Amino acid sequence: MKLTDIKNTAFFIILVVIIIACFSLGIWQIDRYSQKQQQHNTPSVDVHVEAADLIHTQNNEALINKTVNINGSFITDSIIRLDNKMFESRYGVDLFSLFKEKTSNKVYLVNMGWLEVGNKREKLKQPFDFSGIHSLQAKIANIPSKPPFISKENFRDERQLDLWLFINKEYLIKQHKFPIEDLILINLEPTDQLKVRTIVKEDNSFMHIMYAIQWFLFALFALFGLTKIYK
Repeated sequence: MKLTDIKNTAFFIILVVIIIACFSLGIWQIDRYSQKQQQHNTPSVDVHVEAADLIHTQNNEALINKTVNINGSFITDSIIRLDNKMFESRYGVDLFSLFKEKTSNKVYLVNMGWLEVGNKREKLKQPFDFSGIHSLQAKIANIPSKPPFISKENFRDERQLDLWLFINKEYLIKQHKFPIEDLILINLEPTDQLKVRTIVKEDNSFMHIMYAIQWFLFALFALFGLTKIYK
C-alpha cells in the first residue's frame, strides 16, 4: 500500500470519528434543550415540611425551597438591610432579622421582605419592629453568597452600620454571642411596605440550539472533507 493511501485511510477514519462525535453532540444539545424547556414550563410546586424536620435535619440541601411554619420570637436589635437588591427594575433592600425558634431555641436568619427605596435614600433608615410577630410561614434557603471582589471586612456601610453588602454570618455570631443556623428563612407573608422578592430564572435554553447548530456545522465540514478524499 502506498504511503499516500495510508494517509488517506487514516484521514478518512479520523473524519468519520469527527462526524459521528459532532453529530452525537448536536443530538445531545437538542435533548438538553428539550429538558430545559420542560423544566422552565413546569410550574414549581411548594413542598411543605414540619418545623421538626427543619430543626433536626442532617441534610440542609434536602430542605432548600421547601416551606415551613415555625413559631418563636425575633431577637431585639438584630435587623440588617441587605443593599442593592433589584426587583421589577427597581432598587431596594432586603430586610433580615434573627428569629429564635420556640421549642429548640435555634436561631435562624429571616428575610422579612424587600423594601423599595428607589431614589428616596431616607427610606434606608426607616425603622421596623418585628417583635409582635411570633409565627412565620417561610421558604427555606441558603444564606446569600458574598459578591466577588469584596473583602470580608467590607461587608457593611460605615455611615449606616445596619446597611450590609452581604451577610457576614461570623460577625453576627460574634455580635450576638450565640450560634446561628446555616439555613435562612424567607418570609412568605411580609407586613407593612415589604414584599416577597421573587427571582425569575431566565430561559436560556435556546443556547443549546445554538450549540447544536455549531456541532452539526462541524460535522458538515468534516463530511465535506470526506467527499474530497473520494474525489
